[in-house]
Amino acid sequence: MAARIGVGWLADRRAGGHVALIAGMLVVGAGGLGLLALAGPVPLVAGVVLGFGLGWAWPGLMNFAVVRLHPQAPAAATSITQTGVYAGGCLGPLGLGALAESLGYPTMWATAATAMLLAALLMLTATRLLTHP
Repeated sequence: MAARIGVGWLADRRAGGHVALIAGMLVVGAGGLGLLALAGPVPLVAGVVLGFGLGWAWPGLMNFAVVRLHPQAPAAATSITQTGVYAGGCLGPLGLGALAESLGYPTMWATAATAMLLAALLMLTATRLLTHP
């Protein structure tokens, strides 16, 4: 909750660069999920705080960024991004659960971290392509 409020407060004071901020949050979150692949209480606590506290604090900022980038059509713009968010929210747990069952939790957490890194890269790439025709 603190990450969502804090990042929202920061976003309100920035003129741009919101997608880059989201990508940064995903990278930090990926590091947290990577820590969950390790044994022990310290990686567990740090992984949960970084992976879920900061790594999953981005959805509200995503809506904010998309509306700021496309103020002429906020409903259409957010409906496109929300389709991806909800598809990932539906398919991710199913796929990661099957992966944990077959290859173990460390592999599952590493795969989830890789997916977050890929999401950050794709966000930055798409932003560059969409803002520079």
